[in-house]
Parts: sequence; structure tokens; C-alpha cells
Amino acid sequence: MKPWELFDEIKRTEYTKSGDCVDWAVKVYPEEKLVRLLFEESSDDRDWKNNFDFPIKPYKQQENILWFARGWGNAYKSCNDEIMAKLIETYTDELKAQGYTVEVCGWSYGGAMAVLAAEDFNYRTGNKPEIVTFGAPKPLWGRKTWHYINTCVEYAVQYAHVNDVVPLCIPLPGYRMVNKVKVGKGFCILKLFNAEKYHCMYGDKSLYV
Repeated sequence: MKPWELFDEIKRTEYTKSGDCVDWAVKVYPEEKLVRLLFEESSDDRDWKNNFDFPIKPYKQQENILWFARGWGNAYKSCNDEIMAKLIETYTDELKAQGYTVEVCGWSYGGAMAVLAAEDFNYRTGNKPEIVTFGAPKPLWGRKTWHYINTCVEYAVQYAHVNDVVPLCIPLPGYRMVNKVKVGKGFCILKLFNAEKYHCMYGDKSLYV
């Protein structure tokens, strides 16, 4: 599935809402030999409260402590067991034997959830998923956390339009994405105020070719 097709897939998927208003879905794609865990963008007021709750906290007390923006970390932890149970149940030994892999995807707020979920899946199963996000914010804090996440995944591609303000958030020192891939042209500070346009155009094929 091409990036613009995947973005449209994220937009049109029907989601389960769990915990602290996290919208997610697990789907199997036989033609690609993929099991995808998809996360939706912010869908209600509670999501926005989490978006602005950005003081850092350790998500897990382990050898490699995962430092994450508090609002997104708390939101994911509110339903992580339910999400992982469904993903692990779907990603059967039979599918593994057939060469299926796991890809964790999200748009906007869902991109932050995708990063945490990818680490969680690796932590629970030892399998390294792939990450693909669109217009995701910077949920990680610190270089050590960034290095740790990279050991948990096969690869990460986080598409960010040059005029999309969301990938610039959280605009404080230390916050990071896993692997930012810029798309689009013609950066202009004034365009950053037009999130309705630039945050929603990842389905445009011309951005990727």
C-alpha cells in the first residue's frame, strides 16, 4: 500500500474507542502479508487535553526507561492491555509462518499512540514491528529514549509536511520523533497557521513522488 493509500485507509477505518478515548483498530491485509494496528487522529475534547499535557514522565521502569510526554503516555496506558491482546491474538503463529509482519500506523494524535504501541508490542513479544505515521507530533524525550525505540522496531517512517505545525510539537528541547521524513515544498511560517489544509493533505499522491 502506497503512503497516500495508507493515509486514506487510516481515515476511512472504523475504530474501537477504549480507555481514555483512544481510537484503534487491528486489520489483516493478506495481499501485503501485514497485520496493521491503526490509530485515529484526535476525535474529542479529551484528546486535546492529552495533547497539551506534555511534561515528561517515565512510561516504564525498566533498564531502558522510556520517557514520553505525559498526556499521550497516560492515554495509551489506559487501554494498552486491550489493544495488545487483540493484536497478539490476531498475529497468530500461522500468520508468522506465512511471512506476515506487523505495522503500527497512525495520523496526528494517533501517530503518538503508534510509537508507544510499537514499543509495547516488542516488549511483550520480542517481535520488531514497523512504524508508519502521518503528521505525528514529537512524543519522545531524550536521546536515550530515541535510541531505545529504534532497537524495538524494524523501521520507522514518520511523514511530516514542511508546513504542518503538528510535527513541530512539542516545541521544547529534547522532544523527538523516531524518524521524521519531510514531504511537500515551499515552507512558509504563515502556512503553519493553516493546519486545516497542511495537516490533512497526506492523501495527496504528489507529496511522495
